[in-house]
Amino acid sequence: MKPTKKVLGAEEFFQIKIKLENELIRLEELERESKDLLTNILGYSEKLIQLSESNESPYFLQRSRRLNTELHKFQIKNEYKQKEFDSLFHILDKIKSEDKIEFLDSALKNRITRIANRISDKKQTPTLPKNLNGKMIFICYVLEGVNFLIPKKSYRILRDIPAFKKQLRIKDKSVPLFPGPGFVLMEEGEKKQKNVILMKDSSKKEFGFYFDELKEDWAVSKTSLEGLLEKDSTNGQILGKIKRKGKLYHLVKI
Repeated sequence: MKPTKKVLGAEEFFQIKIKLENELIRLEELERESKDLLTNILGYSEKLIQLSESNESPYFLQRSRRLNTELHKFQIKNEYKQKEFDSLFHILDKIKSEDKIEFLDSALKNRITRIANRISDKKQTPTLPKNLNGKMIFICYVLEGVNFLIPKKSYRILRDIPAFKKQLRIKDKSVPLFPGPGFVLMEEGEKKQKNVILMKDSSKKEFGFYFDELKEDWAVSKTSLEGLLEKDSTNGQILGKIKRKGKLYHLVKI
């Protein structure tokens, strides 16, 4: 006796149901694998940031942070469209540009040395301010992911200054800007603006310091400072480096 059309339809129904179930199981496995892969990828991006910070390479740091931000957006959206992949690969292409490798390895030291030597031709003697408890006070600020310290004195802040300037004209005076052109990396045709701290040295000459963000002031005794400071004699503007909580801070004199 031949199976009826209804019986055949029922068999086909359950065969298709089994295929669907198998594909669903496969999709679930792929989803789990994709989440694990994305977790690993985010871990790698965090490592890129750590290496950029430890190598003091602002170009790598800028790119790595942007990549990390885009990956987190990728994770939150939970939709893997081609445009998302294109954006991520575009950033990666920028990072692996071979013609920048040699420059990036020593970018920070070379820029600071070259620019600081121009600023400090007069070899001014640094003065370190003290508070009532005998501790020296420093302004801590960040520029392009790099941490700097300058002795705290009276200062004022200018906003939205083009980031490529070597000096700033204020009334009839030219104010040198640290670290000057070349430190802030920009894409072709890109324009960036930064804030500037204006401060006078002991001879009443005014200097400017580009910054992105002001952090909490530092208060440290002279003895502690001498113990922490790794002196740097390669330029006239940077006294040396201090490592604190895994981060490097460059001590600028004025």
